Amino acid sequence: MTKKYWEIETPETVEFGNYFMRCFDKAGKLQFGVKMDGKFIVKFVLDRGALFADDQAASYLRGTLDEWEEMLEEQGDGN
Repeated sequence: MTKKYWEIETPETVEFGNYFMRCFDKAGKLQFGVKMDGKFIVKFVLDRGALFADDQAASYLRGTLDEWEEMLEEQGDGN
């Protein structure tokens, strides 16, 4: 039986509020989820291969993050 990527690779994890992101570089997976009762519950997995196979997906994601950051900077409150 083949082990799952999360069973063999140690991710880099970023926690923010009640949410988290975990990056599995070798597997090319970025997990998003919520923290509940001290556990990480994965809600969505972004696949690197699928993201970059599409002509628009990666640039759309980059653009959205840039726009959100600009909005927060304009608000000046960081929320």
